[in-house]
Amino acid sequence: MGGPAKAPYPGAEMAAGHLSDLDVPTLWSALEAAAEQASLAVYVARVDCAPPRMIYVSERAAMIIGRPQPELIGSLPWAMLIPEDQPRIRELVARPPGAPPLLIDTTVLRPDGTLVPIECAATRINTHDGILTFGYFRDVTAERATLAALRQSEARFRFLVEAAPDGVVILVRGKVVFINPRAARLLGVPEGESAVGHYINEYLPPADAKLAGERITEMLRSGQEMPPNEYGVVAAPDRVVEIKSIACEWDGGPAVLALARDVTERKAIQRRLVEADRLAALGTLAAGVAHEINNPMTYALLAVQRIERTVSQLGLPGAAVSSIREQLGDIEHGIGRVASITRSLRAFARPDDAPPGPVDLAAVIARSLRMVDNDLRHRAQLVVELPEIPWVIGNASRLEQVLVNVLINAIQSLPEPGPHQITVTLRRADDQVTLSIRDTGRGMSEAIRDRIFEPFFTTRPIGEGMGLGLSVSKTIVEGFGGTLAVVSVPSAGTTVTIALKIHAGPPPETATLPSIEPPTRRTILLIDDEPVLRNVFSQLLSRQHDVMTCASGAEALLALQAGEFDVIVCDVMMQGMNGCELYRRIAVDHPGHERRVVFITGGTFTRDIDDFLASTPNRILTKPFNLESILATIEHVARTPGT
Repeated sequence: MGGPAKAPYPGAEMAAGHLSDLDVPTLWSALEAAAEQASLAVYVARVDCAPPRMIYVSERAAMIIGRPQPELIGSLPWAMLIPEDQPRIRELVARPPGAPPLLIDTTVLRPDGTLVPIECAATRINTHDGILTFGYFRDVTAERATLAALRQSEARFRFLVEAAPDGVVILVRGKVVFINPRAARLLGVPEGESAVGHYINEYLPPADAKLAGERITEMLRSGQEMPPNEYGVVAAPDRVVEIKSIACEWDGGPAVLALARDVTERKAIQRRLVEADRLAALGTLAAGVAHEINNPMTYALLAVQRIERTVSQLGLPGAAVSSIREQLGDIEHGIGRVASITRSLRAFARPDDAPPGPVDLAAVIARSLRMVDNDLRHRAQLVVELPEIPWVIGNASRLEQVLVNVLINAIQSLPEPGPHQITVTLRRADDQVTLSIRDTGRGMSEAIRDRIFEPFFTTRPIGEGMGLGLSVSKTIVEGFGGTLAVVSVPSAGTTVTIALKIHAGPPPETATLPSIEPPTRRTILLIDDEPVLRNVFSQLLSRQHDVMTCASGAEALLALQAGEFDVIVCDVMMQGMNGCELYRRIAVDHPGHERRVVFITGGTFTRDIDDFLASTPNRILTKPFNLESILATIEHVARTPGT
């Protein structure tokens, strides 16, 4: 660099004349020392000669350029730069006098091929010897590397934020200053940038906006994080967004970082889980209700039959007898309807696990039509197309339950006045049989049609439907490997199509109970904890048999110790010792007598009893049942060898 008394370049003395009375060597040394401390390299070039040349280069400048100082003195000002930058520097050096100072970025090419980015500031000085360019430059390699790393880091961060599955929003005084694409979609903003500058409250329902504002204010005031909260979205009313807010800084000021997640599906799953728990509880309740209803229905049905027999013995006029029997028929029909409801309740509580078998679907249809005849014949014309078809795979009683449900729905969909028509069509299609029930009723909108298979969903007034029919029916049919589909057009009617698989084997032989005339008088032990049912049973059965009644299993065991009985009719669900437990006690205390047990049940609601009844070979009668069924069953059991 030269000593402090030495002029840094030829003509420095002339320049000193323009610097008043200052000590030029001392001033130069001070400037050079200050530049060194600031890690700045210094150079001086004469630019009013051809070609321009370097007349001074500091030690730091020589170190950055990678050449000795003597080698640089007299060289071109741009000779040490990369070739592509040299034309630009030549143009800058050739600028006319009076040009403003420069601040440029360029790159030094060292002899070993190393590239060194530099930042250079230069200005011109007029001296007695000519025009000089006086400049500083510095190596910005580390700074550029840091900046590149920062930019790379920012790019990675932006990629992660923009690709994040959760929404990210930064708020300053309630306004959006940053929003990633996911957050924009959650808030229903077409273009994310369009939300910048808008208050976040604009995108939330009023109540949620108020709550969000209160929570953010409290968080900024107290400095404590707030737990996540769920909000609605104005643009998507069905959407639920969970937002977690964190206090942060943005451009040196307080801000809020909000992380948003779409929890709509999670909320739906939670609702379904809650509904499942509720339905499980309702299922248990439904089974209990079915059992309690079936007991009075049984003795009501038996009482109706008792009245029918009594009427024929009173000697009333024929017209009066017909009228009474018609009314009693209506009562029986009503009991059948209630029985259908309780079967639906039991099916809802615990679907039948019995394996499906061959079923005569035409016979099931005929029975189902008889059950709804009283309702149907006053409302619509019935058209039936039942060609001969093979047997299907299913369960006759369960399929009857399905058809009764569908037929009642069809009847109740018919508005007043008529005329209306219900068409029942049976067809074979390859390995399936399809049953279609079409009505000319009101039909359904798409919104209602989408929900018809939901348990407890109904469009009928309270008291006119439980909303179980189609839900249970679909479950039953699908349990047999079939399908149940509904097509409906508002004001044009509904068609329900049931498809069932054809049974591959030959139709089974129909099992019939032996008909014995006159019936043999038997000794019957009847066990039921329902007093009215015991009384009605006893009165009706006593005409043909000798009947002893017991209110509990303990009483029954005492009766069996005292005498013999041809048939033991036992209720399954009883307080204390239930029918299954009594059966096991009889098998131990009176071996062989357990085969004489006929179980009667109004519905069970425990898995162990269901499993027991499924495994026992004994006859089972489901309440409500008529007198003929119990009499035929008693005779069958009494006549079966080994009982």
